[in-house]
Amino acid sequence: MAAVKLDQRVMVQQLVLIPDAGGGQARNWTDFREVWAQVRWKSVSRDGGNGQTGLAQRAIITLRWAPDYPDPMRLVIDQRALRVLSRFRRKIGAGDFLEIEGEDTF
Repeated sequence: MAAVKLDQRVMVQQLVLIPDAGGGQARNWTDFREVWAQVRWKSVSRDGGNGQTGLAQRAIITLRWAPDYPDPMRLVIDQRALRVLSRFRRKIGAGDFLEIEGEDTF
C-alpha cells in the first residue's frame, strides 16, 4: 500500500444520549476530536435504502489510530456529516492507522 498523506482536517464526533423528562433519550452528536486524515472520495451513486431515492457518496478516510475513538462515531468533512459504515485498524509501513468507510447521503 502507498504511503498515507494526512492532508485534510476531519472532525470526529461521538453520540451522546441525554435522558429526557419523559423517560426517553435525546440523541445528539458532539465534537470529540479534530484530526488530520487522508480522504479518498468515491463516485456518487443512487441510494435506494429505506424507500428513499436520494444520492449517496462514499469515502475512504484514513487517520492515525488511537485507542479512545468513540463507537459509534461519525465524521464531519467540509461541513458534510458521514456515517461510518466500517472501520479497520491497519499497519501501513511503520504507522498504525484507522481506515474508515463513510457515506454522505443527500
